[in-house]
Amino acid sequence: EMVDMKAIKKYKLLILAAAVVVLSVAIDLVTKVIAQNNLQGNTVSVIGDWLQLTYTTNGGSSFSFLDGHEGANIIFFVITLIGLPLIGALIYFNRKGSLFGNVGLMLMLGGTLGNAIDRAFLGDGFFNGRVRDFISVKGFAVFNFADMCLVVGVIMFIIALLFLEKDALFGKKENKKDE
Repeated sequence: EMVDMKAIKKYKLLILAAAVVVLSVAIDLVTKVIAQNNLQGNTVSVIGDWLQLTYTTNGGSSFSFLDGHEGANIIFFVITLIGLPLIGALIYFNRKGSLFGNVGLMLMLGGTLGNAIDRAFLGDGFFNGRVRDFISVKGFAVFNFADMCLVVGVIMFIIALLFLEKDALFGKKENKKDE
């Protein structure tokens, strides 16, 4: 039986979204396991003391914000509960938008899922697991692949909104005949 190329074309963004999200989550989880198994108590210099690999966990958000605060797990659960379907909806409703912006959204979805998995499955209570971090930039932060996906995804989506979408703030305006 032949592959239905029409169906593939119709669902190509969904197929791409699934691939980007699954791949980003898989890379995130595999690198976290490798770091957890090999870096505890060790620091590996990649570029002097500027870029190092060192294992730590974070119960908060970026820069350990809310780490150790009672109720933070509820806040992160609610953000995740709202964020995941919201990003999914943005991908769906932006499906005719720029591929660059959509890939940014897909990376945001993958990054959110990667860290949510740690929070959901690595704790001893409701959504209170600590996120595994291992990439250390001197004077900045310790983060993981999911965090990189989130940051790169947000930047890509903002660039698309500003310059690449049909209704971009600074993009070329198309002549609209049917207004």
